Amino acid sequence: MKLQQLLEDIRSGAIFGPTVAILYSIEFQKRGLPHVHILLWLDKNGYEITPEIVDKWISAEIPDPREDPLGYVLIAEHMLHGPCGDKNKNCPCMKKGKCSKYYPKEFQNETSFTDKGFTQYRRRDTKIYIRRNNHNLDNRWVVPHNLSLLKKYQAHINVEYVNKSKLLKYLCKYVNKGPDQATIIFERIRKGKDPPKNEKNQRNR
Repeated sequence: MKLQQLLEDIRSGAIFGPTVAILYSIEFQKRGLPHVHILLWLDKNGYEITPEIVDKWISAEIPDPREDPLGYVLIAEHMLHGPCGDKNKNCPCMKKGKCSKYYPKEFQNETSFTDKGFTQYRRRDTKIYIRRNNHNLDNRWVVPHNLSLLKKYQAHINVEYVNKSKLLKYLCKYVNKGPDQATIIFERIRKGKDPPKNEKNQRNR
């Protein structure tokens, strides 16, 4: 129900403006609840997407708790990464001693675009932080999000601006993976005793 409402919100143009097309895939991963990846094509109508426009859609900063207490609480609950790295080397994101998601990010005063199609979001050093696992996490640990969607659905919704077609491959990669497999062992039981090893018949299904 939330997914259908989210798609309706996006199609309406109220969040990111008029849309040309929407592609989404739902992943049913064993490690967690099902989640959806949505790729949205915007109707630019001749205008160029600038860092200022991206700042209106996407934030990677913690709101001031005095001005936006609800936003502050929701960021703390749903949109903080880690802590990882030296703060927690056992975090699931750690691969070969480094964060696989490249956190913490760097502080920067303005949003900018890289040559590879990625967006580096504004993360100012506002001295506002959230306490987690005995560590102070600032804007370098915030997952990019749309604050309006976060407040409406109160769930983890990562929002990114991209301009490369390879994202199509990422959304559809799971259809190319093999089926689930399980190993089943058939054993002949005789009078409650384990059978000889040579009578075990192992088959894959």
